[in-house]
Amino acid sequence: MDPYRKSKLNQSILEVLSTLLQNSVKDPRVGMVTINSVELNRDNSVARVFYSVLGSEEEQRDTFKGLKKAKGFLQSKLTRTLGLRAAPDLRFEYDESIERSLELDQVLGQMAEHGEFLSEDEKKKRLVLEDFEPPAELIAGLRTARTLWIAPHFNPDPDTVGAALALAEALTEMGRDVRVFGYENPAIGLNALPGFDDLSPASDAEAIYAEEHPDTLVLVDCHRIDRTGPLAETLDRFETRWCVDHHLVSGRAAPEPGWVEARASSTCTLIHRVIETLGAGDRDFEDDPFELSLDMATNIYAGLVTDTGGFRFSNTLPLDFDLASRLSAQGVDTAAVSRDIMYRNRPQGMSLLRQVLATFEFHAGGRVLTARATQQMLAETGGSMSDTEGFVNIATSVEGVRYVAFLKELEEGIWRASLRVRGEGDVQTIAAHHGGGGHKQAAGCTLEGEADEVTAALTAELTAALDR
Repeated sequence: MDPYRKSKLNQSILEVLSTLLQNSVKDPRVGMVTINSVELNRDNSVARVFYSVLGSEEEQRDTFKGLKKAKGFLQSKLTRTLGLRAAPDLRFEYDESIERSLELDQVLGQMAEHGEFLSEDEKKKRLVLEDFEPPAELIAGLRTARTLWIAPHFNPDPDTVGAALALAEALTEMGRDVRVFGYENPAIGLNALPGFDDLSPASDAEAIYAEEHPDTLVLVDCHRIDRTGPLAETLDRFETRWCVDHHLVSGRAAPEPGWVEARASSTCTLIHRVIETLGAGDRDFEDDPFELSLDMATNIYAGLVTDTGGFRFSNTLPLDFDLASRLSAQGVDTAAVSRDIMYRNRPQGMSLLRQVLATFEFHAGGRVLTARATQQMLAETGGSMSDTEGFVNIATSVEGVRYVAFLKELEEGIWRASLRVRGEGDVQTIAAHHGGGGHKQAAGCTLEGEADEVTAALTAELTAALDR
């Protein structure tokens, strides 16, 4: 039979059977039955009738009995109604596809409620602070420790220093011996953070290690010892190491154990959750509960406000405003922190900025901008690389610029590149290619070579990224 004619006959049998069951079959057992489909065999002698029933298993069994009893009546009616020479033998089969479909709908509904079908950006916007759960191993490691060193990354910013100082105060409150290290020529404004004056100089690390024999190292805002500059050789001696970081894991060296959560806008966000967990206390470790202090909250806010660019950067999440609200309610002078950390510059830094602005070069029709700060500039202005904190944000504010590469000369032929993208794009991949890391919109790496060669190489990569 022509497939079209067979399909039409299947549909006709379905419609007739549905009408008969609804209007002509008086058996109450078939009152809730639904005919879902009909399939005739090759010679139309047999018709498989797939049905479903809304009810219990017992009601399904009763329906089947009712259909079998009505089978003869239904076949005779089919013959007359459709003008068939012989009615097909009706074979009733329970259609489980409906139940499976309902179960699938239920599963899909549950998945939708949990955000499984959202984009990564949409998922991040739904996050709340409590979604960031510190790993149990990290918390146990911090509770087990007795003498800890906390190390920010080299060329520190408020996020790494604020995280280190806040965690140090919390661990001190728990009765641990804690030491936080700092580096020479800190960025202006960091000295306003509570506890900054108690930082130990990196130059004294070797002697202090020999005297104290600390048992645990915690890296904050970095996940590899090689990012601690002059501290790296001493810190590499620690057997027990942990890290808390919000940067993506990349580069040649493996991350230290701990907590790397790239969805967080700042490491201070994660440190806040670590402190909350530690503050709950633990009888097994004989740790009493404690509260988040005003100094802890101030240091955490400093990292949060700077790593979100004053809540202007695209990495800012709704939960960041929640955290800011909680810290403000704790008593943090948010205006003072922003003023001291984000809006202070040394005269030498302004002289350095003038020279850096003179290096601005535009490429790819103005969509890629490169700039540099050299050791010669530092010598001429009396500035330091810490004064360049925030210079890259000036570059990204230029109308029409999509990608920025800001090169800082660490020593002759060694450059630290800060990469940024405004809007959609990915600089983390480029940084990772050179052994660096970060986020899609803000990343960094270290390169070797002459200034013009390094600039040309990065310009080519950023220009290629425009088309992706």
